[in-house]
Order: sequence, then C-alpha cells, then structure tokens
Amino acid sequence: MSGHKNKNGLLRIGTAKNHRHKAPGKKPEIDIIEGLKRFIDDRIIEAAIPPNLRKRGVALKSSVRLGGLTNRNYKLQVGGESIVLRLPGRGTGRFIDRSTERANQDAAARGGFTAHSIYFDGRTGVKITPFLHEARAFDCESAQKEDSVEAIASLLSRFHHSGIRFVNDFDVFKLTRIYERVARGRFGKFYEGFDAAKKRIAAFEHPLSVLGSERVACHNDLVPENILRTPSGLTLIDWEYSGMNDPAWDLASVILESGLDAEAEHRFLACYTGSSVSERLRLRVDAYKLMQDFLWSLWSILQETASRNPAKARGIREYGANRFLRALEMLPHVEARFDISKTEE
Repeated sequence: MSGHKNKNGLLRIGTAKNHRHKAPGKKPEIDIIEGLKRFIDDRIIEAAIPPNLRKRGVALKSSVRLGGLTNRNYKLQVGGESIVLRLPGRGTGRFIDRSTERANQDAAARGGFTAHSIYFDGRTGVKITPFLHEARAFDCESAQKEDSVEAIASLLSRFHHSGIRFVNDFDVFKLTRIYERVARGRFGKFYEGFDAAKKRIAAFEHPLSVLGSERVACHNDLVPENILRTPSGLTLIDWEYSGMNDPAWDLASVILESGLDAEAEHRFLACYTGSSVSERLRLRVDAYKLMQDFLWSLWSILQETASRNPAKARGIREYGANRFLRALEMLPHVEARFDISKTEE
C-alpha cells in the first residue's frame, strides 16, 4: 500500500524525507551513517533507471524519499525533469502481480483516471511516472470536507461506470488466505483471537457473493493519499490492488480510510448513486468495512515481518492490532445484519 498508510488516523508513518537535508545538532557518527544510507540509496536508484533512459543521457541529480510502507518511492530530478521512481518492497511479489498492476494502470490511464507511466517493468515492478507538480494528495482532514466528499463520489461514479475492464478479479477471501499463508511462512505473530475471528468472517463469503452487484473495475486501496487533486480534476494513483470487484468495496474504502462520520457517509453514498441509498448498498458497504479491517490487519503482519527497522515494525504492529480490534468490534453488528450466527469454538 502507498502514501502514509494512515487508515483513518490509526497510525501515521512514512512522511516525506529529503535525503539532501542535514538536520542540525546531530552527532558526527549519525551524519556518517545517514550519509552512507544516502549513498546506498542513490546507487540503488541509479541502478533502477532503465538502460534505454541512461543511454539517452538521463542521470540522477537529486532524490527525495516519499511516503510509503509497501514500497520505496522517490522523487527524482533527472535531466530537466522531475519523476517518481517506485521500487517494490521486499517480498511483495508473493502477493502482488506486477504485470497485472501494469495492465490495469494502463487501462485506467487510457480512461483518464490516472497518469501514464514513463516506464513500468511488469516483472520487477520498478515503475517511473511523471511527478505532478501541482497535484495535492488528500488526507483525512481534507477528504472529509463537503466539497471533497462530493468530488470523490463523482470521480468513483464515473470510474465504476466507465466500462473499463481489468485483467483480474479482486477476491478478498482468497487474498486473506494468501496473506495468512505467507505470514505463517514468515513465522508472523497473529493477533489474539485471530483463528476464531477468521472462522466467523469466512461465513460472509457466500452471502456476499449472492448480494454483490456486477463486478466493475475497482481501485481497491482508496486511502486518501491515493487520491490527488490536480488543476484538471481528481486523479488516482497506486494500482497494486486493482481488479474487478463489487464497487461497494471502493465506497467502503473511502468511508473507512477517510474517517467519514455517519452524516458524511450518507452524503457520499447519495452523491455516488445520484439518488436514495438502498439498504442493499449499505449492507455491502458495512460488510466490506469489516473485511478491509481484517485484510489490512493481515497485511500489517506481512509488513512487520519484512521490516528491518524495529521501531517501524512496532508501529506497524500497533496499526495492525488496532485494525483487527476494530474488525472484532464490528463483527457482531455485521453478523446480525446478515443474520449469521456466531460460530462457537
């Protein structure tokens, strides 16, 4: 996942960091270590610049580390241009198909919902996109404003009704099983009560398949930082989890990740539908809120096991635990709405 991964303010990690900036008052040995890290970062970045661009004389002039947990993202100055380089995180190939991401992003770009890539290696996932100088990413506070709620709803309505076809299906139940398998292979530490919760959540798979609407092209990871405001309108970034899905998943994502209250949620859904909000849509949205908290709590275990930074790993653990606890709190309410009885151990 990308951006600051704040997920409704539960945690805020990965703010932009300028590698050329030297903070005052640091000890010499810290300066040496940070200088070495910058040197290594620059060598990694230079090696990632595609050969065809290097042959054209494209060379790194400066780099700024951007936010991101799953991947490493850099704003680069190469030649006279500013670009964004995305280097995939360690082990992400186990659960993210980069060739699928590339195909879906290309389809979204042709539809006018994202920028075209300058370079995208569908095998490694290394990606270069233009840096949008006048673009501003949303955060929870800005996404909650009335005009923002309406603008995002309008964007998603157009996107979901665009007729764009992605090359894959997004199946949250399949993805949770993959995440669990990978996490167990990494000897990840699961949250207390995970096994019991997993069984109860699995009971939603069939009713949601019956209740769900026609599958459409969906982004599937709508943290506010993945929505940009540009002079020409809103655009989306970060298509790692994109696929054909129930559009209610994207709606639940915006509501949950932007922390919309009940009034803003109703306004958002009404703007999206252009009419009244059906009980069927509300039911799907509530179920997908639960599923997203459960899914991203598992995602956090993967990030925790992949992290080489103990402090960052602890922060990710706290974030994941908070999402898992919120899923547990929602579970009885959603079970009651689906008339699903709790499965006892």
